[in-house]
Order: sequence, then C-alpha cells, then structure tokens
Amino acid sequence: MARRARQIQRVAEAVPGSEKHVVNLRLLRPLEQWLHTLRRGDAHGNRTLFADQVVVAHLLAFFSPGLKSLRRIEDVFEHPKVRRKFGTPRIPKSTLSDAQQIFDSTLLGALIDDLRRRVPVSPHDPRLDELTRQLIAVDGTFFAVAPRVAWALYNKPNAPPRQARKQNQHGNVRIDLHFNVLTGVPEQAVVSDGRTPEYRTLCDHLERERFYVLDRAYHCYQTLADILAAGSDFLVRLRADMKFDVLEDHPLSAAERLTGVQACQTVRPRGGRGRQALGQAPLKLVELVGDDGQPLRLLTNRVDLDVDLIGVVYRHRWQIELFFRWLKCMVNFRHFFSESENGVALQIAVALIGTLLLALEIGARPSVYDYAMMTHVVSGLVPQDEACLQIVERRRRERARAARWQKEYRARQKNQG
Repeated sequence: MARRARQIQRVAEAVPGSEKHVVNLRLLRPLEQWLHTLRRGDAHGNRTLFADQVVVAHLLAFFSPGLKSLRRIEDVFEHPKVRRKFGTPRIPKSTLSDAQQIFDSTLLGALIDDLRRRVPVSPHDPRLDELTRQLIAVDGTFFAVAPRVAWALYNKPNAPPRQARKQNQHGNVRIDLHFNVLTGVPEQAVVSDGRTPEYRTLCDHLERERFYVLDRAYHCYQTLADILAAGSDFLVRLRADMKFDVLEDHPLSAAERLTGVQACQTVRPRGGRGRQALGQAPLKLVELVGDDGQPLRLLTNRVDLDVDLIGVVYRHRWQIELFFRWLKCMVNFRHFFSESENGVALQIAVALIGTLLLALEIGARPSVYDYAMMTHVVSGLVPQDEACLQIVERRRRERARAARWQKEYRARQKNQG
C-alpha cells in the first residue's frame, strides 16, 4: 500500500515537456510558445526545475500580493492542484534560490520584445503623431536592498559624512527603464548598481528610429551625439548653467506666451566639448514655465518641431514617473527574492512581462484597478471571461470621467486666480 501511495504522489507531479503546460490559464497563454522554447533551451537530465517553471512561479508571485517570499511560493506549490494547474513540480525555496542565480535573465529579452510589439497604442494627443518615431521616455529609479548585497553598495561621491553614513545602511539597485509613451508599457529595463552614470547606460542600449525624452541627469554632449549617431532624436531638459551661442531668436505668438513659453532660439553649443561632440549642427532651445511654476530649458535636435509640440512631448515624459509609482506603490514591487544581480534582473524582467500581459489582456495602459482584478483572476476568485473585462472597462470609464472633471476644475481655478 505504501508503494502504491508513492506512485499516486508521483502522478501528481507535472511531466516535463507536457503539451498542456499552463494552457488552462488564459492570462498566460501569450507566453505558451515562449515557455516551451525556454524549456527546450534549458534541457538538462539532472534538473527537476526548469527556466519556464521559474518564470511561471515569479509571475504567480507578481499577480499575488501575498507571495512576497520564497517560502510562501514554496507553500503554494506544495499543493498538487496548483502544480497540475501551472504545470510545475514542487518548488522548494532553496531550489528556487539557486535557479535564480543559474538561469540567464537575458533570455527573456526576446519574449519581452514579442509582447511589447503586440500591445496596441493607447489614446493620446494627436499632435504626437507628427513625430513619426517611437516616443521613448528614459529614466532610472532606485530600489533599496540589504547592506549585505555587496555588489549594490554605493556611496555618492563627495557626500557629507552624515549622508554617507546613512547610505551605508542599505544598498541600492538602480533600474534604468525605457518606456514607450504611446503604448504605456516599458520596452526594456537595465539593472545596475548605481555606480555607472545613467547617460552611459543609455548609450549602451540605444536603438534606431527613437525619439528619446530625457531629464537633466542625461545631459551630456557625448550622449546626445551618440543618440544622433544611432539614427534617433532627443529632447532633453538642461541644467540652468548650460550656455549656448544663439544663432536665431524666434518671435513668439500671443498664444505661445499664454502657454508659458518664454523663449525659442536656434542655438549651437558653446565651448570645446560641446562643439567637438555635436559639431555645428543647429539645435532648438525652448524656455518655458512648467506646471509647477519652475522654469524649464529644453533642447532638441528637431528644429522643425513647433514650440507647443516640444512642450507636449516633454510633459509626456511624466508617464515614466507614473509607471514607477504604479510599480512601487500600486503593485508594491519592493522586495527582491534574490541577492544576486542575475536574480534581481530576472525578477525585474518578469515584472515587465506581467505588465505587458496586463496590457494585452485589457487592451490599454494597465491601471491599479486592472491589476487588482487580475490578482483575483489568478487566485481563482473571479473567472476570466467577458463579464470580468466588462467590469474592468466600466471602472476605466469612471476613472476617465473623473480625470476629465478634475482637469476642467483645475483649469477653472487657474482662470479664476
């Protein structure tokens, strides 16, 4: 009887390479072919846990706010019904910890590229269609990790002693994100320890036919030259101390002045480093007042763009800040399961995959309500059917109406003031 009981237990385990792998979960179906590809590329006779199963475990944790540790993931996959549903074996926390260091996170890059190409363009300002290139906002954000993670320890140069002591209390992992403004989803994420400047990381991952929108941390003449050499355009916010030679001062209309534009000039860099990197090519410099009342100096190589369109493009850079807020606060993505750099990169890549799956299922930029509904779907509380999507769509319309009312209210308050 004991032998028969052990045989029943083995039947409960998933069969490696099963053709029914995660086919019964609709949210993960866009990944199915890629998961089979990961399994074939990771074939090894001595392994019981494969790369595709690690991805599934991380995705389940991404859509389950309660799974914030390896031990909790292990407990979930102890249940035979969960293993049958997701096509996985038991996942002990020690095995998963080792797998996160072994499996190459860069193999998920092709999967992410395939998903992002399927995401439709979200409703946006029609003036952005004049750009004819993908509008990419680039920025970095930090995640705190334990001080024992040696590769992530970083002290800011020339920091006061008190601030340096405070930084030594934890490490910092920086995520440099390329965010597609029109689709509302990330395109790629680069994990670093914070020592490498953000503009150098950008130069290592430039692509053609992009319009990069950058903040002040990316102002470097050589970086701007590298963007042009890669066949792309840039719009960057300048520091207040940057000086240029004015080639032409463009007159402003009354409507442009009412929108906060203070100056529009055709310029070229002043100084040897700027001219050596960018040459004599003309650039457009626009000075305007931001929504917070602070002055903005914007520089672009697209001298053909109107002043108001340049302001619209830069304001859309805020979409990447909203994504960071969504990831850290709404999804509560703060805790890493691994202390290795590869493990952190793997978890970040799965977070991007989860976001892309949400966008594909909803058909728009995901919100906190979309994420909450998908957590109920993954847990089995809500079936993933048309009624579920109707609830999501109704909530989306309500939030859109509330946003329009808030925008109109602020405009009335500004006019009255």
